[in-house]
Amino acid sequence: MNTELKNIIQSEDLRDLSIDLVDKVIDNKVGSEIITEIPVLKYLVSIRRIHQSISDSIFIKKAMKVILEIGNVNWKERIELVNELSDEHSGGAEKIMLAIDKLESYEKCQVFGRLCRLKALNKIDTDGFMRLSRIIQNSYLHDLFSINSFVIGGKREIWEGDYHNIISMGLIFQEPSEQQKIEINHHRYDPEEPEVTGGQITFNYLLSYEGELLLKFYIDLFPEETEMVNKWRKKHKNV
Repeated sequence: MNTELKNIIQSEDLRDLSIDLVDKVIDNKVGSEIITEIPVLKYLVSIRRIHQSISDSIFIKKAMKVILEIGNVNWKERIELVNELSDEHSGGAEKIMLAIDKLESYEKCQVFGRLCRLKALNKIDTDGFMRLSRIIQNSYLHDLFSINSFVIGGKREIWEGDYHNIISMGLIFQEPSEQQKIEINHHRYDPEEPEVTGGQITFNYLLSYEGELLLKFYIDLFPEETEMVNKWRKKHKNV
């Protein structure tokens, strides 16, 4: 199956596929004339014949949700995508398969596919790709939206309860400040004036490296939320 998936990614006629056509292949509703017209389908048919169980059919559909996101990328760039993800431990297609297997929803598969597209277009390096892959796998996607109230290189005072999930994912981290100087008021004229002032500690939060990556590529990964993100960032601009 690893070979078939690699052949699909690198196929020159990948752009001719649609998820409806994938469904027909899985359900064995594609005739030989269509397979002849769109050769990449023969690899899908091979996958279907190798694995007939429901879970494997779901995996095929998950995989195609990912792969269709890079369908319009130049086929040479898709070949480079596989090659650049390969190392002495595993091939690039195998890495993509392992990542897909950890994605529990079609929505995550689509987002991961967009990340693969960024990698294929050399907009993100391999290290950044792997880090964001882990975040997509381990997160509830809608929790990631709160990252938009931060700016790269900026510090924020926050209410931790509002950001608990992205704190636990390591997307933002706490930077304690020094305690403010404690001053004793020796010349109080008003008994209501405090005798002691200062001593407060403010905790600022900053984006981690992974948080900066996510914020940088957020619109690429979630293009359908562009308008909402712009409103969010405008609202929190001066917070």
